[in-house]
Amino acid sequence: MMNSNAITGLVLSAIFCCISAAFDVFVANLLQDLNPAIFILYCFVLSTLLFSAYSLTKHKFGYMKKIRVDISLVIFVNMAVLLNWGGLIMALKYLEPAIVGIASVACGPAITIILSRLFLRVPTKPTRLEKTIAWVILVGVALMLGNAYLGKSGMTATSQAERVIGIICVLCSAIGTVIYTLLSKQLDNKGWGSYDILGMRNILMLLLATLYCHYNGVSLVLDWQWLLVVLILSVIGHIVPIVLMQRSISILDPLHISLMLLLLPVFTLALQFLDPRIAVARESISAVVIILVLLCLLAISKSPAQHSR
Repeated sequence: MMNSNAITGLVLSAIFCCISAAFDVFVANLLQDLNPAIFILYCFVLSTLLFSAYSLTKHKFGYMKKIRVDISLVIFVNMAVLLNWGGLIMALKYLEPAIVGIASVACGPAITIILSRLFLRVPTKPTRLEKTIAWVILVGVALMLGNAYLGKSGMTATSQAERVIGIICVLCSAIGTVIYTLLSKQLDNKGWGSYDILGMRNILMLLLATLYCHYNGVSLVLDWQWLLVVLILSVIGHIVPIVLMQRSISILDPLHISLMLLLLPVFTLALQFLDPRIAVARESISAVVIILVLLCLLAISKSPAQHSR
């Protein structure tokens, strides 16, 4: 039977999925009129300033010492965030949000098993059912992205080249999500708090977004209407959920985080019905139903009644 900490982690990650799904749908609509680099700058500057200020106030020079000691992990965490969020935001511009939501997290369990054992040496102990679910979902994602490439999705107004860019970006986001989870777990084991990690993880993304805007002549000034929307999305859709997820990472095993994230496309698909710009593709509905069935099987296998047999 799960302990109270594990239940807390599962609840927090489920709330994260719900809020993030709403964020994905709204941002997908927003990015049709707003440059992604501008959104990244405003969204991530706010969170970086907030969390780094908190950590500096709490730990003072101890925070800077942590960064110096673990600078290699800090750099890799920044690269993972760049893959994760940069890939996600770009993918939302060219692909149906439900497809982005599914592909960005559904690959996670299989990628977690591979990376944790071969490269990052983070121990995972998947059951046979967990491994089977991971690989079945990975094959399903490959088929779904193939359909998206052929234009069989809820967004058909994109060109083939744009869909290729979207597919590459969503795969980068999936890999970045897993790497970030694994590296955050390592930092957590080294005594880093959730706010410490959140305060320094966006530096590389912010630097590249600033350089992009500078060299492409993108104005950083937003009118009051856009500024208000971006600030609200930054706080409710970004800052709140990343705190929830960071706390979940410190409690749960990386593989279980990846499995819980499979709830995200379920919420995304439900909220996508509210966006008149996007038709809901049958392929997306089928993928979400399959994910739900597999998650139910996993939940049943881990129930106290099953373990008591």
